[in-house]
Amino acid sequence: MSDLAATGPAPRRVGRARRFPPDQERTLLFDAAMAVLKRNGYTDAPIANILEESGLSTRSFYRHFASKDELLIALYRRDAESAAKRVRRRVATAATPAEGLRAWIDEILSFRLDRRRAERVAILSSDSVRRTEFFVPETQRAWQLIEAPLVEVLEAGRAAGVFPAAHPARDAALIRAMVVESGNVHPGSPPPDPAEVSVDALLGFCLRALGAFVR
Repeated sequence: MSDLAATGPAPRRVGRARRFPPDQERTLLFDAAMAVLKRNGYTDAPIANILEESGLSTRSFYRHFASKDELLIALYRRDAESAAKRVRRRVATAATPAEGLRAWIDEILSFRLDRRRAERVAILSSDSVRRTEFFVPETQRAWQLIEAPLVEVLEAGRAAGVFPAAHPARDAALIRAMVVESGNVHPGSPPPDPAEVSVDALLGFCLRALGAFVR
């Protein structure tokens, strides 16, 4: 007892120090997941492979995600939100509603015509990912984010009288479907031939449908 009183209570043990800040750990896990998905597909992408690729520990993984599905959902949402922000910035710089519509169409086509973006789309919409139960709701959520700036452009055009026939919410869904189909943006489609995809042609069709005067 005297020895214990002299030395005081044992020091409290602390957890293992993190090698990286939390945000950097998440980024490393996202990058590793993309690399493993590209090589193996989702079905053959166990957490162990993602950890090996990232150089992080199991403890690091479970600090952020409860499962591989949770990691993929977070990765999918990060890419969707990033794309939506990029589209919104591009549309916001347009001087007129017609130019905003052109910018939106051009950004959506870039999902297939830009090599780097097309590769990410292909990985995150591969057959094995599309078979997961969360793919459909996450895809719907992504398109809601990306379509929102288009609705705003159509609303602005109608308010200004340059899109007199516009019904923003309805027409945004129709325009998105046409651009996705024309550019083979939907999952599993082969990349389009850039020579066969014309932003001007798509824009002209949309403007006529919206009642805009087209020279």
